[in-house]
Amino acid sequence: MSPAFEIGIPHFYCLEYREAGRLLVLDIDFRDPVIYLDETLRLVWEAPHASEEIGSQERRRILDNIYDYLVKERGFSHVEYTR
Repeated sequence: MSPAFEIGIPHFYCLEYREAGRLLVLDIDFRDPVIYLDETLRLVWEAPHASEEIGSQERRRILDNIYDYLVKERGFSHVEYTR
C-alpha cells in the first residue's frame, strides 16, 4: 500500500509535498550544509487550497513525513528536526 502522501524534490531549492489532492511547495535549499525543519518553515497549501489552515497537529505530521522521507528514504544525514 502506498502512503497517503507523496514527496518530491523537483529542484535543489524546493520540496513538493502532495496529500489528498493538495500541494505544498517548501523553500528548502538542498545545497545548504544543514536542512532545518522547524516552526519557521512556511507551510501553506497551494491554490486552490491556500485558504485551508494547517493546524499544529497537521503541521507536525507533515514535518514528520518530510523528515522520514529525507533521512530514511533519501539518506540525507544533515537534517535537524526536534519532534
